[in-house]
Amino acid sequence: MKNIVIIGGDKRQRYLKDYLDEKGYNVTSYGLFDWDDDTDRLKSIINEDSVIVLPLPATRNDKTIVMPFSKREITIDRLVSFLGKGNIIFGGMIKGELLSRLRETDIPFVDYYDNEFIEKNAVLTSFGALKILLEHIDFALPLGKYAVTGYGRVAKETASLLTSLSCDVTVFARNSSQRDDAMIKGCKAEALSKLSLQSNTFDIVINTVPSNIIDETAISNMKQSCKIIELASAPYGLDFDIARKYSIDVVKAFSLPGKYTPKTAGELIGKKICNTLHKEE
Repeated sequence: MKNIVIIGGDKRQRYLKDYLDEKGYNVTSYGLFDWDDDTDRLKSIINEDSVIVLPLPATRNDKTIVMPFSKREITIDRLVSFLGKGNIIFGGMIKGELLSRLRETDIPFVDYYDNEFIEKNAVLTSFGALKILLEHIDFALPLGKYAVTGYGRVAKETASLLTSLSCDVTVFARNSSQRDDAMIKGCKAEALSKLSLQSNTFDIVINTVPSNIIDETAISNMKQSCKIIELASAPYGLDFDIARKYSIDVVKAFSLPGKYTPKTAGELIGKKICNTLHKEE
């Protein structure tokens, strides 16, 4: 069995380690606990044929690996300096500087955040979004009015989950076919351009679009009690300063699978790694 080194990550990676241990792999970790040693220890546990597993996302700042549980950090350059062509990297959302460095050095890599994984991860994100909602409302869930902006995978799963719980959900999407699909699945649907005019009717606005689509007009028209649940990544769906200007509460809800369903999310990553390694063997 190959030696697997898990570097960084959140609760998902802790469950991933357990999963890979159970599958019989020799698994070590770095950056999953605050007592981890410096990078010299990391260098010592990486063999010439080790499998390296990075988190999802592998990096947020294009400079260092995501390691929220560690007091230390490791730069992309330093990590790559420990690796060779005999290693293989697994990571989520491998792009930017990390992608460039791996290509430059011909180090094999697999981005496990593929379409199949994204579909399953979207389901877990929707469960996390529901948890967030329940923590931030003071009314019975089905009595609220909800807007969901966009209709990608996360928006579909979130809207579907809410409608299954008898919630009044309106999807705001640019594409008419997306709006038709949303209505078939029990939601109301409007063009995204109508959000500004209708924003005053909602108790919760759930954004899934990583683009500034919730403009100042939409925010200024919202009820003071309205909350925006931000599920999108940077550059996000709104200007947070404008929301503060109008005293609209924004809940930044990122990496929800890692917070609310880490065991299932970690095992999803583990299955992807095991399937890929099995095919190679």
